[in-house]
Amino acid sequence: MQFFVVRSGQPGCEPTCPEWVSAEGTIVDESPARFKKLLKSLGNRRLPIVVTSPGGDVDAALAIGRMIRARKLDVAVGKTRFVGCQPEQRDCRANDDKGARHIGIAYSGEAYCNSACPLMFAGGTRRVVGEWAFLGVHQITTTYVQMETQYRMKYRVVNGKKKVTSKKVVGRRNVGGYKTYEMSKATERKLETYLTDMGVDHAVVNLMKVTPATDIRKIEPVAMLEMKLTTELGGVEFLTSIEVCATVPAAANCRVFTSVDLE
Repeated sequence: MQFFVVRSGQPGCEPTCPEWVSAEGTIVDESPARFKKLLKSLGNRRLPIVVTSPGGDVDAALAIGRMIRARKLDVAVGKTRFVGCQPEQRDCRANDDKGARHIGIAYSGEAYCNSACPLMFAGGTRRVVGEWAFLGVHQITTTYVQMETQYRMKYRVVNGKKKVTSKKVVGRRNVGGYKTYEMSKATERKLETYLTDMGVDHAVVNLMKVTPATDIRKIEPVAMLEMKLTTELGGVEFLTSIEVCATVPAAANCRVFTSVDLE
């Protein structure tokens, strides 16, 4: 999963524009560390998270969700269309005079948050999924790998008995493994504890358990509300449109940019 701070490129928002964190891609082991690094760079700023993800590592999703809740951040299922400089461009200067490295527009169409992603999503203080976005769950896949480990040992004989003096790993190889789609009691308790902490109903876990790993069970808006997975009906625009900066006071993710910032 990649994380970028984005400033709105919506016409008419300057000089005070909303900003957000774009979070897109598969959630992997390294994702929590990357997210933690980004949060550190923000200082005390509280920017909403706009996420699209097929899912990924469950423990990593839980870790990110807890960081989101600790910072009291909002989350929306959405995508970011970047304007000018694209994330993969290293030496782009197109946005140098626009107050941010990444400029973009957040939207709900074709955005999705599946598998482990809803666990990350649950960490948001305010949680929204638009009409054209998709949020779904299925069974957790657990992969067990069997490893054969080879050791080099040294020993000496003491009173006629061997005594190991050193033991060093000299090789490991994969000798097989298997996958299971049945949620263990320990995993179920871990997920239920997490959802309780987030204020979300355990019905989410029940849906995960009964939906095959080869399928995705879309959760409809009304059901999301009933499960308290979302906090209100609405989409990513609730957190990223220029209207959030027109209120008094403006939303926490609004930042004023002037020519002084370029000096």
